[in-house]
Amino acid sequence: MLRSALLRHAARAVPWRLLAASALLIVGLLGAVRYDPWTLWPLQGTAVGLLAGAAGWCLDEPAAAVVDAAPRGLAWRTLARACGIAALLATWSAAVWWARAELYGHQWAVLAQGFGAAAVATAWVTWRRAAGEATPGQRWAIVMVPATTVWALVRPLEKYLPIFPYAFGGDYGNWTTSSAGWTVTSLAAALTLATILVRDGRP
Repeated sequence: MLRSALLRHAARAVPWRLLAASALLIVGLLGAVRYDPWTLWPLQGTAVGLLAGAAGWCLDEPAAAVVDAAPRGLAWRTLARACGIAALLATWSAAVWWARAELYGHQWAVLAQGFGAAAVATAWVTWRRAAGEATPGQRWAIVMVPATTVWALVRPLEKYLPIFPYAFGGDYGNWTTSSAGWTVTSLAAALTLATILVRDGRP
């Protein structure tokens, strides 16, 4: 019964059309990288940003004034909306697997970037939702997609902060350092999310 209630809420609350469009764009971006990885590699960072933006948008609650006072707490509603995030991550995993031969042996690191970005998006948007903001995910997406695109293209501080290393790595960013950074960030996001949801104090 609980599962059916979660699924019913997800069916109504998650912006499925937006997620479907985002999923198609993610596949298209990684398809472009697959077609010409050396030239179009920065689109990999754009795809991560798009994934993060769409994941955050899943958690928006336009009817916050009503549901925030309802018996079902933030944790329950976040779990229901996580169906949309799970669908995005499934698409990301399939797209990375499809493009794996052209990812210069870094398919696992690229996969982790997507999961890490989704974790950060979920933690940040949930934090803002817990503070009473109704639609922080839209603001998050509007900032995140162009920001990651610019970072992937310009790669500032790539030797010291290799968020999106370029293809072969080396002078273009260290993949080991990048993977460690994404792992730490993901764990911190997961801990933050758990703390926020526990403090909500409702089922």
